Amino acid sequence: METKNVGIIAAIIVGIALVGVIAITPDNSQRTLDENAVDFDTVDVLLQNKEHVFVVDIRDAEQYNAGHIDGAAHDVLDSATLEKRVNTIQNRLPEIASTYNIVLVDDDGIGAKQAAQTMTAMGINTFYLEGGMDGLSENLDVHSQTVIDSQELSQKLAANEDLYLLDVREPDELLQSKIDGAINIPLAEIFQSSTLDEIPKDKPVVIICGSGNRATIATYAMAQEGIDFQVLEGGMIAWNAYQES
Repeated sequence: METKNVGIIAAIIVGIALVGVIAITPDNSQRTLDENAVDFDTVDVLLQNKEHVFVVDIRDAEQYNAGHIDGAAHDVLDSATLEKRVNTIQNRLPEIASTYNIVLVDDDGIGAKQAAQTMTAMGINTFYLEGGMDGLSENLDVHSQTVIDSQELSQKLAANEDLYLLDVREPDELLQSKIDGAINIPLAEIFQSSTLDEIPKDKPVVIICGSGNRATIATYAMAQEGIDFQVLEGGMIAWNAYQES
C-alpha cells in the first residue's frame, strides 16, 4: 500500500511537471521553474507505470551500453538527426506525437535541455533529466550493442546465429529489397502493446528500415519492454551497398 501511495503522489507531481510552467512565490517574490526539467524519481515512476513517455539516452553508445536507466532507448540527436526524428514521428506517428512525452538523458542535462527545447518548439512535448546521469550509479541497465553494421550482420546470418530480423518499413518497400527471414511489422504497429508482445525477448532483435531512422525510433518503445535491440546501421541502403561490393 505504501508503494502504491508513493506512486500516486509521484504521478500527481508528474502531471503538474509535464503540463507546463510552474510558478511559485517564496518570500513574496515570484520565480519560474524550468518547464522542461524532470527529476529521476519522476522518470522512474513514469516508466514503471508506462505513463505515455519515452526515455531516450542521447550519450554516446559506449556510455549507454555501460549503464543507463532501465527502459531508456538510445539515440544520437545532432541537429540534422533531431529534425529527421521529429518529422518522422509527426508524419508517421501522429498519435505518438500528440499524446506522448519524451524525456532526454545525457551526462549533465545541458545538451539534453537544449535538444528538449528544440523538439518542444518543433511540436513534440520533450523534457530532460535534470542533472543528467551524473551521480546515478545504482540499478542501471547494461546493453551489449545498439547498432550492427552490414558486414557483422552478414557474418552472423552466415553462421546461423539465432537472430530476430524485424523490418519496420511499409510492406510495399519490401518488394524492392529485403533480407531473407525478416519479419515485417510497420513502424506504426510497433507502438501497439499487442504487437510488442510478439517480439521475442530471449534473442537479439535486429531492426531494419531504409536508412536507420525509423528503426531507431522503433527502439523508443522496444527499450521499455526489455527487448535486446540492435539497429542495422544505414538500413537497407547500407545493406544493399554491402551486398553489391
